[in-house]
Amino acid sequence: MPEQKDLNWVIEVGIEDLLEGDLKLVYEWCGLDVLLSLLANFPSMTLYISTKPLTEAKKRYIRKHYNGKNIKELCALLDCSERFVYEVMSGRSNASNGQEKLF
Repeated sequence: MPEQKDLNWVIEVGIEDLLEGDLKLVYEWCGLDVLLSLLANFPSMTLYISTKPLTEAKKRYIRKHYNGKNIKELCALLDCSERFVYEVMSGRSNASNGQEKLF
């Protein structure tokens, strides 16, 4: 793992009032430590955060915990639809994102 740059000096001078756009969202939702870590390790890099690994983790969780009677509990826990759970359990491919195909 590469050595992390030290941006602790930012805490002293403050940065909150300088933030806008995505950086402001990261600060508000994830906190200053996460923001500083991103700035130190990925400066000037555009980041895209895909939900595909989270969707795949949901599928894995469903396959592990589905018992035929707990569909509503799984949907509430994983924030997904009943249809998504049924598609995962039937092995259907369009459960990859939890949405029906448009065409």
